[in-house]
Amino acid sequence: MNRKIEISDFANNSLIEKIYQEREDSLYQHTALDNEKIKEINEQNPISYDNLLSAIKNLPPHFNNTREFILERLEGYIDMQNCLVAYDNKKFYKNGFRDGVQLMLEVLKNEKY
Repeated sequence: MNRKIEISDFANNSLIEKIYQEREDSLYQHTALDNEKIKEINEQNPISYDNLLSAIKNLPPHFNNTREFILERLEGYIDMQNCLVAYDNKKFYKNGFRDGVQLMLEVLKNEKY
């Protein structure tokens, strides 16, 4: 029964947060396979930030105010999307970890000592 308590204690929020941060840091390091997949995705989706930025910057001079407004909104939109993706990733990772701990607890509960 002590094993169950130890595993339950292991799943507290501060420890999950620490594990999440360490895992997130390691996942941001791209492997050769990651780089290939990213290249493939970019090739399949030719519209890039650089293309959009170039198109906006090439608006005629009399659209200066509009250009600045569009650039500000584009940056704000990208920041918002990045925050939403980060939130979702964190939520799914932490919940997946909790699910894994819960599964281990259920297995231990059904184990005969």
